[in-house]
Amino acid sequence: MAFRIRRVGHLVLRVKDLERSRKFFTEVLGFPQVGQNDRGMLFFSTDVADNHHMLAIRQAKEGSGMPDPERVGMEHVSFELGGFAELQDAYRRFKEHGVVIHHTVYHGVAKSIYFLDPDGNMLEVYCNVPPEEYRKSAPNPYFRYGSIEDELEGKVPQRPGTVAP
Repeated sequence: MAFRIRRVGHLVLRVKDLERSRKFFTEVLGFPQVGQNDRGMLFFSTDVADNHHMLAIRQAKEGSGMPDPERVGMEHVSFELGGFAELQDAYRRFKEHGVVIHHTVYHGVAKSIYFLDPDGNMLEVYCNVPPEEYRKSAPNPYFRYGSIEDELEGKVPQRPGTVAP
């Protein structure tokens, strides 16, 4: 093979309301806006030295339909966080801003929050669980082992064998 994909570079979303989505991605998810172009696209990145843009949004045509989770196409896009404390911070911020949380889950390899953007696109934030930890509790590291909502709310500590730094 002559080439190898290194990583996912960026996501571009068409949105119903450009300003509403700009506020969501900057104020709720903390993506700095790093540019815009002559076609009205807005560009966002948390680290322009490493990735000029991770996300772009553009206005959809008037009357465009909303995403349909039953159709063929993208199911969700995921954003990695630095650790469990950051995942808890994201959870609190989502609650404060009325973000629709679809579900939370311990996967084995990760702990995740799945949520909807203002246009109903499914997104995910997650933190990795080290292999030496998830191997204690997850026979299949890509499985769904249940909700982590009580852990995110601080009602219970992280369960043994699932501890994310």
